[in-house]
Amino acid sequence: MNMTIQQIILIYLIVIGAWLGMKVWHHKTIHKKFKYGIPLILVAQIVIILLTSCKTKQTVKLSAPIQGHQYEQEHSPNVFLVMYDEKVGKAPLQKAIKAYGCEVIYDYNLINGMALKKPDGKTLEETMQYFKGVKGVLTVEYDHIIRLTDPIKPRLETK
Repeated sequence: MNMTIQQIILIYLIVIGAWLGMKVWHHKTIHKKFKYGIPLILVAQIVIILLTSCKTKQTVKLSAPIQGHQYEQEHSPNVFLVMYDEKVGKAPLQKAIKAYGCEVIYDYNLINGMALKKPDGKTLEETMQYFKGVKGVLTVEYDHIIRLTDPIKPRLETK
């Protein structure tokens, strides 16, 4: 559930308003769940604000200079990614997939892309080249493999 800043502020104002109503006009002060619950909710909200607003900074120390060093990424020998134009649709791509003999591994509906497996007897490069010429195809990319055991490749932040 994603909440907007306005919704979060509104919730805080409601709780603060309820607490002020109890203090100023003695509204709902007899009921224990209001007498103790509203201040408890207010304190919890303040604690949550403080905890979520704290920002930690982590410094990465490099054992070797990174300048001029390129990391080689391993990619799948059989699978590649195709992104297509939403306006053209995926019908031409599906027709090409069937004609070329590829297999759809995954259809990324939200980002207009597909992961495809090349057919046996064809190289990955020639298959990718074929799909670059299909109507509506925007990009054809390798399916990069990222292992959890790979060393962390730090990003250098510039100001």
